[in-house]
Amino acid sequence: MIQIVMVKWGSKYSANYVNGIAAETRVRTQAATRFICYTDDGTGIAPGVEVRPFPEFGIPLKALTGRNGSLPKMSMFMRGQLEEGVPTIYIDLDTSILGDVARLAECLERRRAVYFLQRHAVPYWRAKGLVDRIAPERYYLGNTAVMAFYPEDTYQIADLFLEKYPAWAAGEPGVSAREAKLFKGGNELLVSAMARDITRVFPRDMAIKFTQEYMAPSFGLAEMRNRLPHVKARRARQVALTYHGEPLKPEHLVDKTDGERVVFKHHKTIWRYPRISAYWRRVIDGVMPVSEETR
Repeated sequence: MIQIVMVKWGSKYSANYVNGIAAETRVRTQAATRFICYTDDGTGIAPGVEVRPFPEFGIPLKALTGRNGSLPKMSMFMRGQLEEGVPTIYIDLDTSILGDVARLAECLERRRAVYFLQRHAVPYWRAKGLVDRIAPERYYLGNTAVMAFYPEDTYQIADLFLEKYPAWAAGEPGVSAREAKLFKGGNELLVSAMARDITRVFPRDMAIKFTQEYMAPSFGLAEMRNRLPHVKARRARQVALTYHGEPLKPEHLVDKTDGERVVFKHHKTIWRYPRISAYWRRVIDGVMPVSEETR
């Protein structure tokens, strides 16, 4: 069994995004899956997804969804929320499921850890002993758009949040400078810091950001990468692809045409990815996928 967790609040993403992740996952895996969605509005979410209200945070939900990041994610790290001993995969709603999520869970079998998307190139854990002596509070800052973990390994994340965040938000004393920095930075700083002893990242052929895999500093370099056999092979194996930046939001990707130039900050690419456009067209329109073999 694999627990697959999603979090939805407000009106930014419709229920189709939740249903899409569940449906696209089911056609790509033979593993037993349980889908859980924490939300303030379960309208339209398919029966195959377990809808849960947000637990009590000690602070209004609205206060957790602003500039400090996706703090409602703390739901899944709270004691008693998820079944212990079960491989758990968290997926942001603007993530494409392109392969078998069982491969993400297999990372936990090979090495028990909290897995993130790669955010920067320095593998902190390979020199952890040295880093711990030189900078004992140093940690690898991961991307939390896709995660794999066992629930009982993450309770310390929510414990600190529940104990100190309401006081910090209210401007009360008793919160250290380090804790305040983590809270101000949002969920990624908090989760990364509190999981520092068991941090790992997914391999590039499992889960990655679109900007890392499909974009480059120049259009020419992006086009060259598209033609490389090992890059094509890696992309064919990928399970999850996530996006950030307004130009890369799903509602903009559905209408991209072949040869169209796409720019986000210093990242550039020429659109050659009809599979991605088709994926988001299915999800946004609420169309159920069919297996890869019958497409």
